[in-house]
Amino acid sequence: MEESRCPYCQRYLTGDPRIKGRRRTCGDPLCQKALKRDNNANWRKRNPQYFQNDYERLKVWLVRHPGYLKRYRAAHPDYVRRNREAQRQRDRRRRAHLDIQAKIKGQLPEITKELHRLPFLDIQDKKSPKPLEITFLFCSYPLLDIQVQIAKSIPLDQNRLIDSGGG
Repeated sequence: MEESRCPYCQRYLTGDPRIKGRRRTCGDPLCQKALKRDNNANWRKRNPQYFQNDYERLKVWLVRHPGYLKRYRAAHPDYVRRNREAQRQRDRRRRAHLDIQAKIKGQLPEITKELHRLPFLDIQDKKSPKPLEITFLFCSYPLLDIQVQIAKSIPLDQNRLIDSGGG
């Protein structure tokens, strides 16, 4: 029987004749969770319209079941606590992102001047890949509007924007 490895932790998978090669993970709960996450992401990628207009259906259901959310939250205080903390973290991340973006937007002229002054970066050389590497560095953060401005400020024939998803 062919030995295979778990794609998440790289442990060898033990063979089981009842499974007949269908085993995907080592069985560790973290690996199973990662597989479930990947399978769900692949399913959502294959079915992008599935959740469209779902809010309308939910609104209709909530009208037919008045007071459901209040009763659920009263009966599940742990859910309320976890949701409140998760919302606080989302708010903090959004504020931090906006602060960083505002700071970089304010520094954009200085950043582009520095790019032109770097000794290893010959802006006049049309074949130089360095501005593309710098653009890639900026696109690895969710600051695409900054990436566009920097890309426009560097006069290269080959300079193209790089999508945040890579590729």
